[in-house]
Amino acid sequence: MSRWYRVQITGLNHRGEGTGRVLSGPDEGLVVFVPGTLPGDLVECFLVERKKNFVRGQVERFLEYGDGRVDALCKVASLCGGCAWQHIDYNVQLEWKARIVKEALWRVARISDCDVLPCVASPRVLGYRNKVEVPLAFRKGQVVAGFYEPFTHNVVPSDNCILEHPAARKVIANLLEQVKKRKYRVYNEKTGRGQIRHLVARVAPGTGECMAVPVSNAHRLPKARAMAVELMESTDNLKSVVLNINTKRTNVVMGDKDRLLAGRMYIQDILGSGEPGRDLGRLKFRISPRSFYQVNSDQAVNLYRIALSWAGIDSSDVVYDIYCGIGTITLFAALQASFAVGVEDVDAAIRDAWKNARDNEIDNVGFVCGKAERVLPGLHNKYPKPDVVILDPPRGGSDKGALAAIANLNPRNIVYVSCNPATLARDLIFLRNQGWSAVKCQPLDMFPMTPHVECVALMSRVKE
Repeated sequence: MSRWYRVQITGLNHRGEGTGRVLSGPDEGLVVFVPGTLPGDLVECFLVERKKNFVRGQVERFLEYGDGRVDALCKVASLCGGCAWQHIDYNVQLEWKARIVKEALWRVARISDCDVLPCVASPRVLGYRNKVEVPLAFRKGQVVAGFYEPFTHNVVPSDNCILEHPAARKVIANLLEQVKKRKYRVYNEKTGRGQIRHLVARVAPGTGECMAVPVSNAHRLPKARAMAVELMESTDNLKSVVLNINTKRTNVVMGDKDRLLAGRMYIQDILGSGEPGRDLGRLKFRISPRSFYQVNSDQAVNLYRIALSWAGIDSSDVVYDIYCGIGTITLFAALQASFAVGVEDVDAAIRDAWKNARDNEIDNVGFVCGKAERVLPGLHNKYPKPDVVILDPPRGGSDKGALAAIANLNPRNIVYVSCNPATLARDLIFLRNQGWSAVKCQPLDMFPMTPHVECVALMSRVKE
C-alpha cells in the first residue's frame, strides 16, 4: 500500500478537519480526514494515522483550491490547535456549523424533522475570548507560553492570539514576565515536578476588570504576594490576583483550591442589552477564578435572549435552570417569571449566584447546590413545579437521571442549551423516549475560527 493519497475534500467534520475519499489505487473510496483543508480542495496527502474505517492524512500539496479559502491571520495558525478554521471564509464557517448540527442530529438520533436554523454570526469574530488559559514550556533555556498542537500537549510558543481579548493578552504577558523574573520552575507533565503549570487570565468586557490566575503545582510560591503586588501595579484594571492550586497528575488545567494574593476574589461584569427589541435585561455578574462564564460575552447575550424567548416565559411562570453556574440564565429568567430556581453542583458557583442575585436586587430566585439527578426528583417539595425548564449542561451532556426527572416534572417547554451537538443529539434520544420532540434548533457561533458550535433546542410534548 502506498502511503500517498490523492483526495477530493467534500466536507468538514466536528474536529474541523476536511473529509474526503481516496480517488484511486487499492484504497480507492477510503474515508480520509485532512486538517487545514475545506470542501472543494483537491490534495495530495500522506498517511499519519490509520483506523479501522478511515485514515488521517497531512497535506503534502494542494492541486486545486476550494471556494472560501482565505489567508490565515496568525503566523502559527497551522501549528496551533486553537484555530482550526482560520483558513476558511467566515460565511463558509457559519454554513458548515449549521450543517454540522443538522448532521449530528441525524447521525446520532435520526432526527430529521427538527428545524435547524442558520447559524447566528458572532458580533466579534476576533478578540472575543474573555478567558485565556496558556500552558508553559521550557525551550532553549527560556520559559515560553503558547498553545498546544492539535490533539497533543506539545506547546507552540505564541505571544499574540487574535482570538483573545486584548486585555487578557496583556495580563498573560505580565504574568509570564513575573514567572521569568522570579525563576519559577515550569511544570513537567512526565515527572510531575515544577511550580507553574498554566497562566490564566479573565476579563469582564462590560467593565474592563481583569483577573490573573497562575496555576501552581505547589500550595505556595516563593514571594507570591510580592509578585501579585507588582502585577497589580503594572496591569491596567487588574482587580484580582489568585493562586490556583493543582497538585494532581492530570491534564485538567485548574485545581479545586484558590488562594487570594491581591485585590479581591472576583471580577464583576455587566451583561445584557437594553436595546429596543432585545429585552433580555442588563445585569451584573461576579466571576470567580473557576466560575463558568461564556467566553464570548457579546454572543452570550444573543444565546440567552434566544433561549429565554423560546422558553415562552409568562409573568406567572416558575422556571428551573439546570446546570445554572453562577446564575446567568436564572437571573435573566427571574426578570420575566414569577420565580426562578437554579441548580448547580459546584458550591463556589452557587455562592456566586446568590451574591449575583443580591447585587442585582433580585429576590424571586432560589439556588440549590447538588447534582441535578439527585436534586431534581425532590425539588418540587421545596419550590413549585416548573412551567419551563432550561438546561445548559457541560460538554459531556446531561445525566440520564436528570433528564428523566425533568421529563417527570412535565413542564410546558424544555429549552436545551448545548456546546456539543453530538451529546445534544444523544440526550434528545432519551427525551424523545420520554415523550418529547425537538421542534427547532438554533446554532450560534460562540467560537469563531474553530469548529465548535453552540446550540439552543426547543422541546415540546409529543401530542397523543
